[in-house]
Amino acid sequence: MKRITIALCATFLSLSSLAQGTLQQRLQGNPKIDSLVSKVAALGGNGEVTYYYDGKLHKSVFISCQQLNDFKPTPPTGDPKRDAQSLKIDSIRKERVEHAGSIFHAVRNTCKALTDDAAESYTWEYHRGGVDSIRYTIALGEYQGGDTLRTWQRERDVQYFGAPEIITFHYDPLENNDGSPWTPKGFGYFHYEYTPDSVYKQMKELVPFNKAAYTALLQPILKQKGIDCRQFYVYRDTTYTFEQVKWNDDDDFVLRENTLEPLQPESETWGTVYTIHSKVLADSVLSQLTEMTWAFLEDNPGVNFHFKPHTYYGLRTLNELFENLDYHRLMGFYHIYLHHIPDLEEFNIVVLEGTGDMMVPMEWLIVKSWKNGKVVYDKKRMKNMTPKEARSNTSGHRWTQTRQYTPVD
Repeated sequence: MKRITIALCATFLSLSSLAQGTLQQRLQGNPKIDSLVSKVAALGGNGEVTYYYDGKLHKSVFISCQQLNDFKPTPPTGDPKRDAQSLKIDSIRKERVEHAGSIFHAVRNTCKALTDDAAESYTWEYHRGGVDSIRYTIALGEYQGGDTLRTWQRERDVQYFGAPEIITFHYDPLENNDGSPWTPKGFGYFHYEYTPDSVYKQMKELVPFNKAAYTALLQPILKQKGIDCRQFYVYRDTTYTFEQVKWNDDDDFVLRENTLEPLQPESETWGTVYTIHSKVLADSVLSQLTEMTWAFLEDNPGVNFHFKPHTYYGLRTLNELFENLDYHRLMGFYHIYLHHIPDLEEFNIVVLEGTGDMMVPMEWLIVKSWKNGKVVYDKKRMKNMTPKEARSNTSGHRWTQTRQYTPVD
């Protein structure tokens, strides 16, 4: 039986590799962008890579960068203890300044290199007295049919539409820079959008998300030895009124996704949490989830999705790995998030599904159920974590977003 299981796993991975080929090759995009993402990661930054389908396939890369005020060592005081502490802090600050500068220059140099191959490009830079403002907008390639390149401009900002590859990079100085050693000089935002097809499919041609098929591939991965499973449930009806999001640890929800039309009299969220206490196993599971998802997307073309295979187990945050994006056809939702608690060496995979508004309580790590504000805690989880600690371990990621429901039929 063990040999059969190993053979089936090997066959699945082999089929996954084959399935990845076509779709991943179509979404490869520009190799200089992949090189940039690797450089940024090596320097401690994060290039957020997202693949999605909304009638056309897209590959999107987003990188934020900054330049810090120039490094200046702390003057010696003559006190050995204070000077030793200053030396330690200076070392950290110097490395941070160097890494931030390296990421900024990697982004800028990539933009410069890409202008050589551009079908059309726009560049504007202003430098004076240590103050920098930079604009790059680059269009690469052209479609053989369908869209043609269009330009929009307002003052120093230019946008292109209708090209397979579009790059923008905006960098602006920080106003009222106080010159302190930990203050950024300015912030930059790089975005790359690759769209291999020029024509959108009509809404009626899009394929509904096959949750049963996806779950059938997901479950064997998440039921491996060494993975614990627990669930929580959230219910809301019109008797409960949301308070305004306060953006602090007193918020009720770490995530809240509202439907605009029609307003929902009842909403339910089912959360399944898979917990791993081994980084080796967690990395292996993430790799398997990535391969499986590529295979599923290859076998189910036309599904609306968001997929971030370059994601990681985030600190105090929920990092999105996969979601069904068929907001205009279904009242339901389906998301997979990753979460990490370093102090406990705990890695969590959170699968969220439900109908109406999606709600994840701030204390989801220890919640068993939440019904119109009434909370029941998981007694087993409460042995190792208080509500305050649960909030502290999730408070790095919270927002409220909305989605429109437009019936097709």
